[in-house]
Amino acid sequence: MLCYFRNAVVIGMGLTMLPLAAAGSEQKAWPVSFEAHYSLQFRGIEVGRLKLKSQTSGASYSVAASAKVSVLFGAYKFSGATSTSGTIEQGEPTPSAYKFSWRKDKKLKKAIQLGFSNKTATDISIQPKPRVKPDTVPLLEKDKIGKVDPLSAVMILTKADGRPPCDRSVEIFDGNHRFDIVLEPKRRIKLPPSSAGRRPEIGHVCRITYTPIAGHRDNAETKARLADQNAEIVLRHVPGSDMLIPYAVNIPTKWGTGTMLTERIDVMPTSSRKIAFTN
Repeated sequence: MLCYFRNAVVIGMGLTMLPLAAAGSEQKAWPVSFEAHYSLQFRGIEVGRLKLKSQTSGASYSVAASAKVSVLFGAYKFSGATSTSGTIEQGEPTPSAYKFSWRKDKKLKKAIQLGFSNKTATDISIQPKPRVKPDTVPLLEKDKIGKVDPLSAVMILTKADGRPPCDRSVEIFDGNHRFDIVLEPKRRIKLPPSSAGRRPEIGHVCRITYTPIAGHRDNAETKARLADQNAEIVLRHVPGSDMLIPYAVNIPTKWGTGTMLTERIDVMPTSSRKIAFTN
């Protein structure tokens, strides 16, 4: 159970940022700024908060996220922070630096720093040094070439290239693992109207598929995770824009369902008018 909450912070800082996507013109730019606040819930009870922010300026971009989780009436407290920065080259994010840290009860459990050159991880620092178990699938040099960090992957998944919201994938290397994330269409649902509209809106429900390539343990836990195809992200339209935002993320576990639900999102598109969304 505690493993779930640790993963909720890690996964949440990536997945809740997924499709901030624009529909329509292939040349539409990413928003100038995007700031979101989410509630982390387990079985309908709030256990933490997630905050994330991205900015673009000219050909540069930066993305940062932080999360805190408290479980068992505060007996265990987890926190995580991650950030990336880079440049946008030929319409594609190209990371230059990535950081991730993970704490349990204020004690640092893991710190990762990556340096990139042409989407290839060239400088890797991991503290403490990871233990390689006998069932660990080894990382090869090819697993570090042509891949992006998890937050730069967000930028790729949100590219406004005219594809349907739930039709995209990306290859990721986070220092420890090489894996793919794929979004696939699952269904559409009706959502309550936003403060800017009176009519119910349509939510696009995407299946989230995680495919480990290397660095993971080839054990029962990994096999069970691969067998579970029920993780979902729900996307909804931002009133007055061509954007979709992550409204909710649902991650089923054997103990119950973990949910990340929108509290407030502020978006500054390429125009000067800010768009605010609250749940």
